[in-house]
Amino acid sequence: MEWLLIGLILLAIAVNMRSFIVLNQFQKQRKAMLEDAEAVNSNMEEFVANLEKENDELYNRLVEHIAQKESRMEERMRELELKIGTGIAVHTVDEVAAAPEAKKVKQKKTAKPAEPEADPDLPENEKIEQLHKQGFSPAQIAKVVAAERGEIELIINMYKKKQSYQK
Repeated sequence: MEWLLIGLILLAIAVNMRSFIVLNQFQKQRKAMLEDAEAVNSNMEEFVANLEKENDELYNRLVEHIAQKESRMEERMRELELKIGTGIAVHTVDEVAAAPEAKKVKQKKTAKPAEPEADPDLPENEKIEQLHKQGFSPAQIAKVVAAERGEIELIINMYKKKQSYQK
């Protein structure tokens, strides 16, 4: 009986030692997992910071590109307005003589474009779509709807995408 008791005590000590060893291994694994999680977290934070920086650069480039396009468009519009205001481009002496008569004929032929009108009961997006279908420019639509031209262009582009998906 004493031997049995001594055997059980030794068995209890061995099980207890084994549990300490297993517990120590679990703590090492947990520590390694926490370090891995911290490394992943720091890598993700670095990735997000780089992504935000890249997005900011792309956004700034896009804004610059849009500003350049708008300035070119405004320049072209001014040129066209000057051409329209002066009449026909004159290159030769014969054309110089004929220019005043051609200008009068052209002025008689060109009627003022219709003012854009939209159904006041429609929501704003549908008004914009309706005016776009009627052939009015985003600048004209922006004046009628009292919104920014960029917003109008965005809505028109979304409308065009919607139409292309429906085809």
